[in-house]
Formats: sequence, C-alpha cells, structure tokens
Amino acid sequence: MLDSLLVTGRIQLKDSIVSKKKALQILSRLFAENDNNLNQDLVFDAFTAREKLGSTALENGIAIPHCRFPGCTQAQSAILTLDNGIDFDARDGKPVDLLWALIVPEESTEEHLAILALMAKILSQETLCKKIRQASDANALIQMLTQLELT
Repeated sequence: MLDSLLVTGRIQLKDSIVSKKKALQILSRLFAENDNNLNQDLVFDAFTAREKLGSTALENGIAIPHCRFPGCTQAQSAILTLDNGIDFDARDGKPVDLLWALIVPEESTEEHLAILALMAKILSQETLCKKIRQASDANALIQMLTQLELT
C-alpha cells in the first residue's frame, strides 16, 4: 500500500519553518506540484478545515494532517520533517517535527481509515520515527518505508 502513496516529489526533509500554517502550506504545495488535478490553495483550505475540527498532531512530535478531497483521484501522502519542532496543538504539548500527510478521494472513507491506521502504526514505533527524522534522502526513505510492509 505504501509504495503507491509515496513519491520522492512529495517528500521534503529537514526543513526550517516556524508555524503550523507554513507546514500545511508546504504539504499542500507538495501535493499540488505532483498532481495536476490538485490546487495548492484548495488543498491547504481542506487541511485547515480539518485542523479546525481538532489537531491531527499525535504525541512525541508527530502529526498526520489528513483530509478527503474532491479533486483527489487516488490516495496520496507527503512527508515533511523539520529541523526544529513547531507548535501543532499536540495533546502532549510537544512541538511537532515529523508530519506525514494524507489526502484521499472524497468518497474513500474506508480506504482513508485503513491508511491512517497503517500510518499511525508505523509512527507509533519510536525507532522508525527516529529513522524518518534522520533521513536525508527521499528515495532511501521511501525504500525503507515500503519494505516495512514486506516484513
């Protein structure tokens, strides 16, 4: 499943940003630049609307911004890691430095939940999060993540 979600053009590693808004803007740009069906501003609006329902930050510096999006034709994800954590309204109050975003077609409720569960399972493993945070090459990161499903 992960091999169809991840592409190098939607991974940005070790960025230096200072706000939740900027993080969501970067993620929106990554999606729009890699899919002509997606508009950056509309993706950003969808992420922002979802965040207003409640923060998508988990704990331990991790967030999974996600939404169902009408312009999306297949599930896609993007990864953004940060040099320094940002306030993302996390339950534990810790700054977020690892964001793994997901957008799915508007009608894909079951797929949405299944992918979120898989992402949360991966991100609940401290050693894997450390490897994602330390990654400096998008291709190597994708290879590592897609091999997880084979084991």
